[in-house]
Amino acid sequence: MMPILFPSSFLSLLNSNENKYFIHGIASGDPTENAVIIWTHINTNFNGDCKVEWQVSTDKNFNNEIKKGFVATSKARDYTVKIDVTDLKKNQVYYYRFIYDNAVSDIGICKTLPDSAVKPLQIAVISCNNYEDGYFTSFRHIAENPEIDYVFHLGDYIYEYGTGQYCNKVFLEQSHRVNDPMHELVSLSDYRKRYALYRKDKELQKAHQHKPFICIWDDHELANNAYKDGAKNHQSDEGNWTDRSVAAMQAYFEWMPVRAKSASEMIRSIKIGNDANFVFMEERLDGRDKQLLSNDLGKQSPDRKMISYKQFKFLSDELKNSNARWNFLVNPVMFTGYKSKKEEAVKEEDWWTGYPYQRNRLIEVFQSLKNPPIILTGDHHQSHVLELYAKNQMSKENFAAWEFLTPSITSKNDDRLSEEKIIKKSEMLYKLNPHMVYNNIAAHGYFILKVAQKEINIDYKFNQDILLPNGGENNGPQFTIDNLNNLTKNV
Repeated sequence: MMPILFPSSFLSLLNSNENKYFIHGIASGDPTENAVIIWTHINTNFNGDCKVEWQVSTDKNFNNEIKKGFVATSKARDYTVKIDVTDLKKNQVYYYRFIYDNAVSDIGICKTLPDSAVKPLQIAVISCNNYEDGYFTSFRHIAENPEIDYVFHLGDYIYEYGTGQYCNKVFLEQSHRVNDPMHELVSLSDYRKRYALYRKDKELQKAHQHKPFICIWDDHELANNAYKDGAKNHQSDEGNWTDRSVAAMQAYFEWMPVRAKSASEMIRSIKIGNDANFVFMEERLDGRDKQLLSNDLGKQSPDRKMISYKQFKFLSDELKNSNARWNFLVNPVMFTGYKSKKEEAVKEEDWWTGYPYQRNRLIEVFQSLKNPPIILTGDHHQSHVLELYAKNQMSKENFAAWEFLTPSITSKNDDRLSEEKIIKKSEMLYKLNPHMVYNNIAAHGYFILKVAQKEINIDYKFNQDILLPNGGENNGPQFTIDNLNNLTKNV
């Protein structure tokens, strides 16, 4: 009797629970109307090329497989796999998986972009997930929310510090959630290991598995307070800054589901028909001059740049030429700014307010638009809703934009103050800043941006306790901007 021969794809399905090669999960990102990036990593000690199969289907059982292929990966790309799947249908949910050596990855879910907001789309806006500051449970909440279509990650996906240098020390001692490597990241190997550590986190894996991410970076993917020629956290004994930043970017492009292959390609826009236009900005390596102290008169110079002249023109043209009802700046660091007691001390200004000439030129662009833009901002670790006015004069004719700051997933804010001090500081911020619509200085989480044709909504979601591995989620305030540019809130 002749033996029965099964195709390798069938054998692989029999071993679908053998995921030893896929311990870093799967991910999708940078969707367009007809394409999406899918990603995985092969966990292996093999030194040669690995041939990996990928499959895309319209159903989770892969009965209607529409795309498949093979791709080789190797040590040169840290055994990461990234496929740009094209010729897809708009606003369509797809399922994808990878197969290597008869082992099958988990099944991922991705979605292409729509060409309108006739059916509102919902986007989780997040930033700042520090491994040694708390558990990433907000990522699970995002994964399990069926209403969320996409995730915008606004930077500080990893932190470059050594163990214990920037953390919640009590949490670190109790959780043993320790960085790998334990020293500060400098080399390509260092950055790769840190991404590998983060991508082992099950909550983060679940979010990547269920939602497509659209990402920008901030400074900690490089080093604290990075700029084009260096960083506050880059010292002379840590080698050449260019070498370090190139290594950091290479690891980012290997481990993140982004289409870009250079810093300049991170600057891009996403259009949802005539309804929404999102402009993603790069504010570290593309032209940023070194930060100056708050009392340094040199920061007023018209030659100082937060972004390159080329990026400034791109942003200006995107806004002025946009026919979209809603225009968004997807922005790594705070634009509007506010007063606090901390500003009485001399400090290094890393915000847009530290680059006043270029900031004012952008405000002029905002005021020339038919409708004020909405700035979506990360980095700050706290929740703030701010109204931006030209010349710091609060009048209707000087109104320029709204800014919504998402809190951190885990990174430190004022969460370690007593409840009494938190309330007192929050009240003080309102008194000092009449343009501040809302603040929450101690909660962690994210917000959901809901974009419809005639209004947008911002719903804040707060983690109950990032120090607990299964922390729940509380609903925060909700904000609405209607078609007449009126902002209303439920707080």
